[in-house]
Amino acid sequence: TDFSRTFFIWEKTSQQRNLSTMKTKRSTILHYWNNSHRSPATIARITKIPIRTVKYNIVKIKNQGTIKDRPRKITANDDKALGQWIRQNNETKSQELVQKLLHDRDLNVSR
Repeated sequence: TDFSRTFFIWEKTSQQRNLSTMKTKRSTILHYWNNSHRSPATIARITKIPIRTVKYNIVKIKNQGTIKDRPRKITANDDKALGQWIRQNNETKSQELVQKLLHDRDLNVSR
């Protein structure tokens, strides 16, 4: 169980790091877009962000007017509670976690 706990913590840290770098990339792309750099190739060259990422985010800017992610259903506190439940019993099934979220936190999620 020590390995699974360590892996879970490492995985969460890795996910948080990836989210922050993605947000940084998005905000950098938006900055250059708002400062009249309209070419994805130019933005990619200046920022060293992959051109596919730049193109994807520019399409989002054009369609939505923003680069924000969709709203999340599970808050940071819900996420923390899930982690605690899993650490208490790492053999808990996803359906049990769904029921626990519904009962304890009035949060309806799918598996």
